[in-house]
Amino acid sequence: MPRRSAFRLAATTGALCVAGLPLAAAQAAGGAREPGTGRFGAGGELTATVSRRDQTAYFNYTDYDRNALRIARLRLFGEWRPAARLSFLAEIRSENADGVEAAALYARWQPIAGHDLFVQGGRIPPVIGAFARHAYGRDNLVSGLPLAYQYLTSLRPDAVPATVDDLLRMSGRGWQPSYPIGSTTAATGVPLVTGSRWDTGVSLTWRRGWIETAAAVTLGSPAVPVVRETNGGRMWSGRIAAHLPDGLAVGLSAARGRWLDEKVLALVPGGLTRPASESVLGVDAEFGAGRWLFRHEWWRATFDLPLAADATNLRLGAWSGFVEGRYRFHPRWQTALRAERLAFARVRGGAASDLPWDADVDRLELVLGFRASRHAEIRAGYQHNWREGGRIRARGFPTGALIYWF
Repeated sequence: MPRRSAFRLAATTGALCVAGLPLAAAQAAGGAREPGTGRFGAGGELTATVSRRDQTAYFNYTDYDRNALRIARLRLFGEWRPAARLSFLAEIRSENADGVEAAALYARWQPIAGHDLFVQGGRIPPVIGAFARHAYGRDNLVSGLPLAYQYLTSLRPDAVPATVDDLLRMSGRGWQPSYPIGSTTAATGVPLVTGSRWDTGVSLTWRRGWIETAAAVTLGSPAVPVVRETNGGRMWSGRIAAHLPDGLAVGLSAARGRWLDEKVLALVPGGLTRPASESVLGVDAEFGAGRWLFRHEWWRATFDLPLAADATNLRLGAWSGFVEGRYRFHPRWQTALRAERLAFARVRGGAASDLPWDADVDRLELVLGFRASRHAEIRAGYQHNWREGGRIRARGFPTGALIYWF
């Protein structure tokens, strides 16, 4: 990290820690306790991940235009409970000392005492999938993010192709795709389901016995969460999960929302009335037994894409899945492995017909972790990527990470 960026990170860390002192002091006054068990609660996490530079293949770039394997992230959490069944929660985040963001800011209300029924409103956690609850820090089994949540496809919400050939020319270039209709500013593409930003809206969660359900109405789409409305649409999402005996949990998720900006749709003939939604269907599972932990997740996504040159509406399909496992062979030592694939459906039309609309990707990542103290973990690993298109077809990245939580 350059010296100036390191200085900015240190300054930002200090400022955020000072900002969190009132909550932390309130927590310490009553003894150590987790957020949510008293009137005030606070906590935090600092993660620093390092790897080789990647300015040609962009396998690990995110929709925030950052490398997920070269990042320093500070997260502070706070909860204020003014009443027995009402809480206000927030997460303040800074990545690579590039400013401060309220990644989460919402209210949580429990309508009926003694029942696991909660209503949340604001910039809320996503209800679909399981990885959102394991995305950061020590709960992420390896250092990288799953392809479905991180890898950038060639689609952009603010620019669209005029023809099928325009789309195919961007295959494998999701870090900076460009199209003739809409924004001409260089920008990143979108993943199938974003793993770095939360949406704005209202959600309802309920659990009774071994069944858990959740539903939400928000402003964006699974790939394009927003804080302010961009197209007049809404996303409807939901998940149902079964927490079975012997450490097994299985979930089914679905969501649908408009993903293209209204400004670019207005430039497409009839675009404001043509299909422009993203639909996703996901399955997740987790099983833990003794020293072992296994997780699996699979997504199927479909993007409606109106072409500007004619009245054609493309339905672009893609799927992604991963399996991962962790084994603790010593109280301080563990090893973890994740294997995954992202594949794209074929499209017809144009000079190059019957080709995938983007380049398929495979990834394998292995990590060895050491618990250095009660609040710190050190990791070393290796990630390898293969891609069936683009200028760079394969690349490996040695990784190192330090995770500290408080």
